[in-house]
Amino acid sequence: MTHGKQGTICNTVPVSNRGKRVQMVKMLCLTVLPILALWSYCVYQLTDIVATKTDNSKVRESLEFSIEVGRLIHHLQKERDLSILYLSALGPDTKTFLIKEYQITDESIESIAKWPGNLDIFNRDAFRSKSKMLQHLGQHRQQLNQMSSNINKEMTFYTSIIDIIIFWGYKSIVESKFAVVWKSLVGFQKITAAKEDLGLERALGTMFYARGGFETHLQFEQYNMKIFGFQSNYKTARLYSPDVDYIGSYGIVSYGRNVSIVLNNYRSYIQDHGEEEQKASKIDMRSARWFYDNTSLYLDTLLSLQTSLGNICLQKVDKILQDSNRDLIISSCVLVFVLISCSLVILSTESLTSNIQKYAVILVDKTKELNFEKKRTDSLLYQMVPKEVADKLKKKEGIEAEFFKSVTVLFSDIHGFSLLSITLQPLEIVQLLNALYGAIDILLDNRDLYKVETINDSYMVVSGLPHRNNNKHVIEIAEFALSVQRMMREHAFSNREKGTIQLRIGINTGPCMAGIVGSTLPRYCLFGDTVNTASRMKSHSQPSKIHISHTSYVLLSKTGNYVMKKRGTIDIKGKGEMVTYWLVQSMSSSGSLAESPVSDSSANNDLPGEITHNRYALGALSYNPLPGRKTKKDEKVTARVPPSGVTKVAEKKHTIGKQKARQLEEENESDENGEGQKATPLQKEERDKMIMPVDLQESQADLHTQ
Repeated sequence: MTHGKQGTICNTVPVSNRGKRVQMVKMLCLTVLPILALWSYCVYQLTDIVATKTDNSKVRESLEFSIEVGRLIHHLQKERDLSILYLSALGPDTKTFLIKEYQITDESIESIAKWPGNLDIFNRDAFRSKSKMLQHLGQHRQQLNQMSSNINKEMTFYTSIIDIIIFWGYKSIVESKFAVVWKSLVGFQKITAAKEDLGLERALGTMFYARGGFETHLQFEQYNMKIFGFQSNYKTARLYSPDVDYIGSYGIVSYGRNVSIVLNNYRSYIQDHGEEEQKASKIDMRSARWFYDNTSLYLDTLLSLQTSLGNICLQKVDKILQDSNRDLIISSCVLVFVLISCSLVILSTESLTSNIQKYAVILVDKTKELNFEKKRTDSLLYQMVPKEVADKLKKKEGIEAEFFKSVTVLFSDIHGFSLLSITLQPLEIVQLLNALYGAIDILLDNRDLYKVETINDSYMVVSGLPHRNNNKHVIEIAEFALSVQRMMREHAFSNREKGTIQLRIGINTGPCMAGIVGSTLPRYCLFGDTVNTASRMKSHSQPSKIHISHTSYVLLSKTGNYVMKKRGTIDIKGKGEMVTYWLVQSMSSSGSLAESPVSDSSANNDLPGEITHNRYALGALSYNPLPGRKTKKDEKVTARVPPSGVTKVAEKKHTIGKQKARQLEEENESDENGEGQKATPLQKEERDKMIMPVDLQESQADLHTQ
């Protein structure tokens, strides 16, 4: 079908320019986007209103609980003060006047809708339920009598209960969202705490007048603390809530005088004479009654103020709840309308936009996804395998395992990393490894090296593959290792637990196989004994030293550009005894060493073993070929041995050296190490190397290598 026979406007082909314009006009006419935006806004608003209403409902419940708790605290305070009055000389001889207050307190406990029994910090059994609290109070009331009870125990009993209940009130503020009334509610709680302080002040002050002074100095200190606590809590309540004002503004008068002034006069007298000794001549029952009555009037006023604050908070919350209900109804209606409209719009536009989605949107999205995934796959592949191998994999060319006759492998790790990983935080370990490996990666630039992998704290580098470079690989690795060693000295990596970080480096040269392993997650892996030996060199290395095998030593010696020291014979797991060496430095970095065949060993006395000048050492071993894969041309045995005369001389020297070493060992077992201690294996090994001639040690190392 040609474009001239497309039909009416509604049936145009979407891939044509005319069809695209028609489809766009239809979508704009239907106003899909505004309706969807309105629907999203309605959903958001409705969700917010529901959440606000839920929070406000919880706030109202918590506020009601706080008011109930405040009422219960007031009655417990009153019951405590009446009990103290009964025990003092002011009270009657019977407990009849306490029965009514007991009933009011029990009713206040029963009126609490939700008893928070799990908030007692001491987990006492009496606070677990209402019935247990009533039972606890009932037992105490029955035991109250003027003969066995005393005022201090009575104060302690009720105060311990009141303190926990006040804590309930504060806890309800923390657990709820009092965004609107939190200031008024804080004022409410501060008034509750002020009432408790004033109640204890009333009990202690009444006891002072009724008994002619305080029994102990501790009671006097408690009285002062309660006065200061009341004043502090009341001022704080006034700062948080403007509805709280000074008591004097309420016009509380008694016998023509303000109650605040009367109480301040009593307080001044008690504070002036509170430290004096208790005497019967100072008993003033009239002042005790006046102090008790005026303080009670003060407490009743605080209760009225507390109730007013609670009602103000409830009114504010109720107003918010009413507004939330109204907004909820309106938002629900709008949402229903939008849902119906949106459904109609979706049904209308679905058929109009299906072709565009098929030929345009899907195609563009899939193309972008494909390009993105391709770039990401290439990036990951280049990180896992060398670029040349990765290009072959992308072209679906066969990748066969390759044999490399001679490569050099380097392993390094952090000395004491296991202990370091325990003492440091995970983030600190990651930052340390990132800084260290980032600095080492910079040293790889412009070198014929390939970074194989980093596992944990181990860092593996190889030279000689995938590009063969004759015997330059050992020089590349040696220069790289010395650069790393120099970098660690100049730019110390340290941590707060173990100080400066030190690396152990091991190097080995030999044949190796390499190939791709895995299909889902391919990796360019190295195989062969050369890799294992390099890892063993690293494991047996020492901090801040470069440990090399005999094969690497031979190749570096031929260059005549490196200073190395013979470490000696060590037992390598899976390999047996091997002669290994320390790579000290490059000749180009030390002019003094370049001028003389043998350098001063005192300059490098931190490295054990014999120092060997590169240009002259192991000259007799230059004929030893490197191990490698045999070809048809190399079927014949290529290993060489020294002439028989040299061998006999070497064996004779070796026998003499062993006899001398054995003799020295027997002598040192008793007195060499002091107080009859035996020489350590390391000391024996150093002694054997000292006695054994250098040429004999090197000949044995060469024979062991062959």
